[in-house]
Amino acid sequence: MPYQLAALIAASLWATSSIIATDVVRRIGGPRFTRVRMVVVCVLLGTIVTIRGGWETLAVDDLWLVGLSGLVGLTIGDIALFTAMSRIGPRRTSVLFTANAPMAAIGGVWLFGETFDLVSGTGAVLTVVGILLAVVYGNRAGASDTFEKIEGSLPIGAFWGLMGAVGQAAGALAAKPVLDDGADTLAVAATRAIIATVAMWIVARPSDSQLGATRRGRITPRDWVIIVVSGTIAMVIGQSLVLYALGEGDAGITTILSSTTPVLLLPALWVITRKPPALGAWIGAGLSVLGTSLLI
Repeated sequence: MPYQLAALIAASLWATSSIIATDVVRRIGGPRFTRVRMVVVCVLLGTIVTIRGGWETLAVDDLWLVGLSGLVGLTIGDIALFTAMSRIGPRRTSVLFTANAPMAAIGGVWLFGETFDLVSGTGAVLTVVGILLAVVYGNRAGASDTFEKIEGSLPIGAFWGLMGAVGQAAGALAAKPVLDDGADTLAVAATRAIIATVAMWIVARPSDSQLGATRRGRITPRDWVIIVVSGTIAMVIGQSLVLYALGEGDAGITTILSSTTPVLLLPALWVITRKPPALGAWIGAGLSVLGTSLLI
């Protein structure tokens, strides 16, 4: 599979996961949702890697980079991301999260000597600009549904969204050398998930008290179904596809393509809410599609 296609599929899976998980995240809190979901992810990924026999592809010397990737990209990045989602909704959060694309692109040039030719450079600029337009103009006037409602402070929610972007970019860059050396993608995904999950439970009490939901609720059987489905499509499949793309191609292009989630959310939210986004959002989506085609 071309690595660009893998990154785009991951973006679509993340968009789907954001939509189905929004209500649960708002009700039980971002940190709690994240660590419960990660337990499910660890079990699924660990089982798959054990059956496939991928653990031996990881060298002991690689574990510190994989651990760093998990701690920064998942423990910090995912907790911050879902904290933002619980406060400002999935669309705004995914928009802020796209800041990880230029961060990772710059990191790829600086750390790994990656370059953009004229076509891919133009595509990268168009994609990022399109994403930003989709974010700025994607809000519908007077929208107050669960996908747009703001609970608490907008600036604080925006801060956590940006923190999620920083964590994701740093986590991706940390994992790339290990993947370039031929480590099994799923083994890397499982190891970073296990390390991140242990850290999440260690800081469970302070993270819940400081970053928990504005209203708390118990986890219902329906919530468990959503948590399992969300973890499977977003982390087991989606995150593994991103790690595959990082190992096969450029970190910058991979993160830019996997950051098209806000654009993919536009038609999905239109179908769900039956209210079309603003014209500016569609212009942004068009630019993003054009830029993506150039990157591919």
